[in-house]
Amino acid sequence: MSTDRPESPAVDGEGLRVGLIAARYNFQLVNSLLESTITTLRRAGVAEGDIETVRVPGSNEIPQVVNLLAQTGQFDVMIALGVIIRGQTEHASLIARTTAAGLQDVALREETAVINGILCVDTKEQAEARVSGEYQRGREFAHAALEMARLTSDLQMRFLDDLYGLGEEDDLLDELEDLDDSDDDGPERS
Repeated sequence: MSTDRPESPAVDGEGLRVGLIAARYNFQLVNSLLESTITTLRRAGVAEGDIETVRVPGSNEIPQVVNLLAQTGQFDVMIALGVIIRGQTEHASLIARTTAAGLQDVALREETAVINGILCVDTKEQAEARVSGEYQRGREFAHAALEMARLTSDLQMRFLDDLYGLGEEDDLLDELEDLDDSDDDGPERS
C-alpha cells in the first residue's frame, strides 16, 4: 500500500447515507479504522442516523453484504473496512484479490459508490501505522466516500438530464411525481 496521501476536496456530507461494512477479524485494528472513518464522516456533516454499520466475520464476507446493501438502494456510498495481515501462506493474497474484485463488481453492477477500505499489510505494525498512526487511512476512506457519493449522484443526474431533457434535479423530481400522481387515479373504466 502506498504511503501517499491524496488531496481531498472538502465535500459536504449533509444528506448522504453511508453504509459501513466492517470485519470483526483483527477487531481492534478494524475498530480503530471504523472509528476514524465515522469521525471524519460526522465532521463532514453526515448525520449520525445516516450512517449504518454492519459487522461481518472477516474481510472475505464483506463483498456479499455490500452487494445486499447496494440492492436496497438506501445508500449513497458504502465503505468496506478490514485488515488483512499476510501470513506464511497465500491465503491473505487470495482474500485481498477476491474481495477487491467483488467490491468492484458490486460498484459497477449496482452503479453505487463503493470504497475498498480493506488494508493489506505484511505486519501488525504496518496495520497500526495505517489505522491509528501516521497514515490514518480511515480519514482517507471517508473523504473518498464523500467525493464519490457526490460525483456518482452528479453523473447520474447528468445522465437523466440527457435522457429526459430536464435541466434541474427539481424538474426531474416534479416530472416523476406527476407520473406517479397520474397512476393514483386508477384504471379508467368504460
